[in-house]
Parts: sequence; structure tokens; C-alpha cells
Amino acid sequence: MTKKLLLFFVLVLGIYPLLAQTKSVSGNVTDASDGSPLPGVNVLVQGTTNGTQTDFDGNYTINVAEGGVLVFSYIGTATQTVTVGSSNTIDVAMQEDASQLDEVVVTALGVKRQKKSLTYATQGVDPKGIDEARPQQNLVNSLSGKVAGLSIQTSGNGVSGASKVVLRGNRSIAGSSQVLYIVDGVPLGGDISDISPDDVASINVLKGANAAALYGARANNGAIIITTKSGTSDRMTVDISSTITSQTGNILFDYQNEFGQGSGGVYNAASTGSWGPALNGSQVDAWFPGNSAGPYSFSPQPDNVNDFMQTGFNLANNLSIRSGNEKMQTFFGYTHELRNGIVPDNDLKRHNVSLKIDNNLIEDKLVLSTKVNYIRSDLNNLVDTGESFSNPWRHAYRLPRNIRTEDAEFYAYTDNAGNTRQNYWKPGDNGGANPYWTINKNLKEIIDNRIIGYMSLKYNFADNLSLLVRTAVDQSSQSREDRLHNDSYIIADNGNYVTRNASRLEWNTDFLLSYNKDINENLAFNLNVGGNNRQANSKFVRTNAGGLNAANIFAISNAQNLTASQDLSRREVNSLYAFGQVAMKDAIFLDLTYRSDWSSTLPAANRRFDYYSAGLSAVVSDLVTMPDFFSFLKLRGSYAEVGNDTSPFNLTQVADLRAGGFIQLGTQLPNPDLRPERTKSLEFGFDARFLDSRLGLDFTYYKTNSIDQLFGQQVPQGSGVSTKFINGADIQNNGVEIILTGTPVNTPDFSWNITFNYAKNNSEVLSLAEGLETLSFGGDFFRRFELNVGDEWGNVYSRGFARDAQGRVLVAADGTPEVTSGQDVLVANFNPDWLGGMSNNFTYKNWNFGFLIDIRQGGQVGSFTNAILASDGALQKTVAGRDGSLVFGTNVFPELEVVQEDGSANNIQVNAEQFWAKVGGRNSPVGEAFVEDASNIRMREMTLGYSIPQSVLGDGPFRTAKISFVGRNLFFISNKATIDPEVITSSGSAIGSNNDRSVTSSDGFESFAPPNTRSLGLNIKFGF
Repeated sequence: MTKKLLLFFVLVLGIYPLLAQTKSVSGNVTDASDGSPLPGVNVLVQGTTNGTQTDFDGNYTINVAEGGVLVFSYIGTATQTVTVGSSNTIDVAMQEDASQLDEVVVTALGVKRQKKSLTYATQGVDPKGIDEARPQQNLVNSLSGKVAGLSIQTSGNGVSGASKVVLRGNRSIAGSSQVLYIVDGVPLGGDISDISPDDVASINVLKGANAAALYGARANNGAIIITTKSGTSDRMTVDISSTITSQTGNILFDYQNEFGQGSGGVYNAASTGSWGPALNGSQVDAWFPGNSAGPYSFSPQPDNVNDFMQTGFNLANNLSIRSGNEKMQTFFGYTHELRNGIVPDNDLKRHNVSLKIDNNLIEDKLVLSTKVNYIRSDLNNLVDTGESFSNPWRHAYRLPRNIRTEDAEFYAYTDNAGNTRQNYWKPGDNGGANPYWTINKNLKEIIDNRIIGYMSLKYNFADNLSLLVRTAVDQSSQSREDRLHNDSYIIADNGNYVTRNASRLEWNTDFLLSYNKDINENLAFNLNVGGNNRQANSKFVRTNAGGLNAANIFAISNAQNLTASQDLSRREVNSLYAFGQVAMKDAIFLDLTYRSDWSSTLPAANRRFDYYSAGLSAVVSDLVTMPDFFSFLKLRGSYAEVGNDTSPFNLTQVADLRAGGFIQLGTQLPNPDLRPERTKSLEFGFDARFLDSRLGLDFTYYKTNSIDQLFGQQVPQGSGVSTKFINGADIQNNGVEIILTGTPVNTPDFSWNITFNYAKNNSEVLSLAEGLETLSFGGDFFRRFELNVGDEWGNVYSRGFARDAQGRVLVAADGTPEVTSGQDVLVANFNPDWLGGMSNNFTYKNWNFGFLIDIRQGGQVGSFTNAILASDGALQKTVAGRDGSLVFGTNVFPELEVVQEDGSANNIQVNAEQFWAKVGGRNSPVGEAFVEDASNIRMREMTLGYSIPQSVLGDGPFRTAKISFVGRNLFFISNKATIDPEVITSSGSAIGSNNDRSVTSSDGFESFAPPNTRSLGLNIKFGF
């Protein structure tokens, strides 16, 4: 008995010191990138089974001995260990795990897959920060510089507008080369310009036909997959954010400020050019007919173009509510946005309301999911682009160098008859206008209503067998009114009133039966069978008053010569598909897909077309022992074929019913034997991680051939038609994509993550059609867009300098260049040599700082604006030789070897005005003289944020709070051009438009595009 008591006291005394050292430790776990709390983080005492998880607010409490080690782990983040010291509080910021080996991504048809099991190239984009550094026009613009191989060109329409988005090069001649957008598994009929960044939960880019084959014809150009936020299953949260930014324009043209209005050095108050006398402050007659003021000072006005711009202003407020329980989860989002552009009175008001409900009707059996997203956009004063006489930039850029801002702002006056007239230095000019009249008297208002919604039922027959049935709509309606006041030269001398009403419906109904089975620990498979019915309809109605009887009474009943037109488009595609994957040892993956489409736009004999894909990947690092510095290695390869139909009504010759009952046949001859287009795509790549995944390399090589394309071939005019619709062409694209990731520093307090992407695409026109070597389209005063067999896609031809047999430029007897008679000189190709982007993200405790550099190397762009400004005498390069001493090849275009007719070096002097009148101008400019290098490097995005720590927020009402300073398009690090090469004239965004050819031919061409625009602002977020 005594021995037992002694042993008991020895044990108690031995254990007591250990018990004395055990204490309660608590803390808060947050996401290092934005400071938000992380629920569900595992907290474990190393070497024991003693553990807990963080609650919804990221808080935890655990008993641990001093000197013990706490291990913090969470999916998608790097595991962290902390030794317990004397403090009872340990806060941890979890860093993103660069390896992401078990990352789950959303793929085709909304199916979630482990990233390591994919056999094709995809790239995810972290949505964090997109709602802070908001893109200026379009959600997709936030991807610029972040995705290898993704080219984004923005529209020039001001505060609104679609963007041209191309992956891995252009390929379709008459159709679209742009990506398909998928939101919550549903293909959209339009783009994502009006989707709220606040609703986005994830973004994944399927880069080619290999990844997107299951989506059918429209996905042969790749797809952008967006998943929106859902409700929670534990409690309700409320998040409020507000972003305010200002926009400023940066005009890059090099204006001269030495000479003003006139010609030949003589002042002319009605001149649109700046070839007059020197701006020396002398008194000259006033130009403005609506003002009785006398002479004014003939002085330089270096800021008159800049003065036309105002500081833009964007305000976006968002409310997001997430709630739910195990039975039902709900998400509600509302975003209200106000945008005021740099063009006065160009503004947008948008309401975006989203409701998403997931309802578990029968536990683990039946799930009902619904979503509705309503978007209302009110756009005031749409900014026209290009050569449109309603484009205010067309007139602002051409302001003579002596026109004072305060005079130009006086844009209208009342004549003796009581009529409102335009105040302009050359009344009635063909192509000219006071820019302030344009923005105040050429009014274009658009109201857009869009509903995106779906309803789905998923029934789980068993743990490994389920059936999903879903129907989804994307419906848009647009109402537009153009009110052009009288005295709008040429376009509406008597005023005009134009209305446009358009509607578009994309309705998809589909089902998907899924089965998966683990045969044993080394072999598993899944099999999916599904079908889809797609209906795409659009309608467009337009009325044109043809002038107004009573001045500025904008009503159809006031029309002078009323005309109306109507356009309809209908398409239906039925599809069946199957896809599956076999997994061996969770390391070798074989993917197979098959799809059949039946399209209403193809002839009955060719209406069905089948295509397929196959892919194989192997996680080598899971199969063999790798060197220590290897963390992960995956090899992958895939092949895919994707079919494509054509636009509606290409099987029969269309007819227009004209006023008076006349029928006018279309000028395109149909082809009753059309075959579907096909894209064949081959892809290889690998994904490697090194040094505990601190360094990563993702490499992809691809080759695509788009064959049997459908397009119009020109035929002799005597046949009564201008084009015949045919099958033909083989456009090949091949290239490489490289993504480098690194984490140079990763500590509990400080981390640095860096990502660099590089993409190079080569395109070639292998063939067009039998007997056809050249296809031209998109012609205008400046250039024409042309495809030639054996050449790269996208050659731009224009007039050029005439040359002798040795390639030397010839000069005429008057000292001006000899010029080719037609647009037959290859002057540009917009395709870049390569595209790249580099992002850096730093976190220090509760601070985060990041910036993105966007790189474009190579390619050329022709500038119509520069051609006209040169002929106007507005540019600095037109100053030399105004005294008649200009020598072509010496003090202008010195890089050229210029010779006279006899081969001797040019020494003929010419007046600069005469020279630039021949080289520049509107009707027949020498495009070769106005081509610029499109290479540029820009600071695309920058953010600096601070998350208020939980210790400061305490037990108050706020769950989270963060403030961020944000900026986009801040500055060019380098830019070879005097324009922004990113902005294009057309983006093909109009409702009811089925022809993408105008978008294709817009590459490599600039025409009165708006200036580069930068934004700076502040974002504030609160979570309750």
C-alpha cells in the first residue's frame, strides 16, 4: 500500500510541471492577400491529435504547452507552423500556396476538376482586387496582361463598350475569332461588359478548342468561365464596398504651336488648317459668325485640345448579402454605378441586381438552383468612333492652333431668323464641325435592359450517379434615339431623328447525366452524357426621319422623308455529347469527348457535324522519385476537332422590301451545299514546380488549323451579285505560352509573389479557295485589309511611296514624293511578335501592394488621324520647310533613300504645305507615311491596401474593414506610337449584328480614337 501511494505521488509530481506549462492560446487567422478572416482553418498541436478549427470570423482557441508548435493548414494556402512562446495570442496570415496542386477549377459545362488532372491548357485568374481596381469599360479588360496569349483591344465608345478579346490569334474570316463567355455554366449570347466585378467568385480561361470543345461551335476560339458568388451555409454576412475613381486623358499627338489658321502663310479666319502666319500675338479678324467681337490676339493655344476633355468620374457602390443553412443558401448582390467620361456629357448609369438561391429540397438527393441577374444601363451621349462626323474626337483633334477654348465653347448662336446655328470657323464644311456642338447637339441616348438567369435541378440517384437538368436565358433589349440638331453639317443640315430598337435572346436548355466510379485504389473513371438545345434570335428595327419639318422637334410625326428597316435573325442548334476521364493511380489521366451538332443554318445534307477531343496527362512526380529540388511535374498532350456553322440565311438569296412595295435582292449569292467549318487543334505542355513549389514553370505549345471556312468570295459585277458564299481557306496558328511563378520571400509577416507570362503566336494563310489567292475587305480612304496565301494573317495595304528597281523612293519634279496609284503596298500588320505581362504582389502584415506591367512587342498600326493632322499642319513635324526649304529624304523622312528620276540624290526643295497635302489628307493619304510601331509597355494596374486588424475592430459591428488606393493604365513605361495602339474603332458589340468582319479588319488601324485614359481612386470595404 505504501509503495502504491509513493508511486502515485511520484506520477502526480512528474505530471504537474507539464500541466503547469499548458495554457490557452487564441488568435485570428486571416487571408494575407486582403486581410479577410478565414473560417475552417485547421489548427493542430504538432505531434498530437489535439486540434481545432477557426470559426466564421477566423477566431480559434486551443490549449497547448509553452514551447509547443501550432500547425495552421487550409486548402489553397501554404501550411504555417508557429512555436508557442510567452504570449497567449497568436495571429496568423495565411499565404497563397504557389503550388496549388490540389486546386479545383471550373471547366466546361460547369464541371469541377482537380487542376492536376487536366489534359489541356487553362489559366485561372485570381478575382481578388478586380472589384477594387475596376476596369473602366468592361469586366474583361481586367484580364489584360494576366493571361498568356490573351489579346484585348478596347473600344472607343467612351464610358461603355465591348472589347475585342482573342486567344491564340485570329482565325475566322467571316465569323468571329473572339472567345465565348460562360457564366455559372451557361453560355451567354453577348459579352460581359455589364457584369458586376463585385459578383465574381472565380475566373478560369479555357485557352483553345482542346479545353472548350464541349461547348461546341462557338468555343473553338476558347472560353472565359466565370463563376459568381453563392450563399453560405452557416450564418449571414453583409459586405458593403464603394469605389471612387477619376479618369484623365493623355493625348499623345505632338502638336505644333508656332503657326495658326490660314494657308500659304496668310491668315484665313475660315480655314480648318494651320498653315497660316506665325502665332506672334498680332491682332486678326475674329472667325466666329455668332459673335460681334472685333479682332483678337493671334496667339498659340497649346491646351485647346486638352481643354476639350474633362476629368472623368466613376462611382460604384455595392451591397452583398450571403446567408443560409444546410438546406438553403442565398446570395444577393446590388451594384449601382455612375460613370462620367472624359468627353463632356458622356455618362452611364447602371443598376445591377443579382439573386442566387441553392435549395437542398431532399437531403443529399435533390438540389434546386436558381439565379436571376437584371441589368439596366442608361447611356447618355454615346461617343461615335472613326470617321463618323458625329465623333467629337474627329473635330477636337483638328482644332487649329490659334482657336481659343473660350471661343470654341461658344458653339451655337441664333441668327436673324431666330434659328439656332452652329458656331464654326468654316460654316457648312464637309467633314468639319465645332467639337462642342457635336457633344451638345448630336445626342445619342441608349437604354439597355438585360436579364441573365437559369434554373437547374440536380438529382443524386447515388453518391456516384447524378442527373442535372437546366434551362437558362440571356435576353437583351436596347432602345436608342439619335437627335441631331439642325445645322449639323452634311449629316443633318435640317436636323434628324433616328430610332433603333433591338432585342436578342439566347436560350439554352441542357441535361447532363454523370457517373463516377473508383474501381480500386489505382483505377477510377467518370462518364458524362448530355445534350443541349440552343435558340438564338434577334430583331432590329430602325426608323430615320430623313430630316425634320419643324426645327429640332424630335418626333417621327415631324419627319421630312421617313424610312424604316427591319432585320431578323434566327438560329437553332441541337447537340448531344459525351465525355469522360480515366484516372490511374491518381496520376495518369485520359480524357475523351465527343459531340454532335445539328444546325439550322446549314443545308439538310450537312446539317449534322461531329467532332471530338482526346487528351492525356501524367503527374510524373507522383509516379517516380524526382530529385529533391522538384516539387511537381506534369506532362500533358491533347488533340481536338471542333465544328462550326454559319450565320442565318446564307442558304438562300435574301431580299429587302423597299418603300413603295419594291423588292431588292441581296448581292450575295448563296451556296446550297455549304459544309461546316472545322478547327483542328494540337497541344502539348508541361507544368513543373521547384524548391517546395516556390518556383513554377508552365509551358504550352499549340497548333490550330481552321479549315473549310465560310465566307463571301467576290464575283464579277456583271453576274448581278457581288459575292458568292463558299467553303474554303485554311488559317493556321501556332505558338508557345509560358507562365513563370515565383515566391522569392514567404514569411509569416512578409511575402512576395511574382508571375510572368509570355505568349508568341504565328499565323499563316495556308489557302483560301480554289483559284483564289487574295481576299480583300474592310477598305476605306486609308487602307484595305487583305489575306494572301502564304502570308501572315492581317496584312494592311495602302498607298505607298513609289520606288525604283533598287528600292529607292522616287521624287517628282516638284519635290513631292511619287506615290502608288492604288492601295497596293503592304504597310502594316498588327500581330505582335509577342505579348507578356508581369505581376508582383507584396504583403506585409496587414498591408498589401501589387502592380501589373503589360507588354506588347511588335506589330504596326496605321494612323488615319495622323494623316489628317499632318495635312492640316497641326503637328510639330509640319513646321520644318514652311519657307519652301523642305527636302524629302533630308529634313523629312531622313531614313529613306530618295532619288530623282535620273537616279541622283534628291535636292529639290518644296513647301511643307504642298508636301503634306500630297502625303496626308483624308481622301488618298499615303498610308506608308503614317504607320507606327505598336510596341508598348504600360503600368496596367497598381493597388495599395490596408486591412484593419481584428484586434482593432474588436467586438464592434465590423467583421472586416479595408481601404485601398487603386489605379489602372497609369502610364506608359515605353510607347513607340503617338496613339494608344490598344484602342480600336469597332468591337462588334451591337445587338443584332451577326458579321464580325468589321471587327477583324479593324486590327492595325486607328481613326480618331480617344486618347489613352488613366484612372486613380479609392476603394473602401466593410464586412458585417
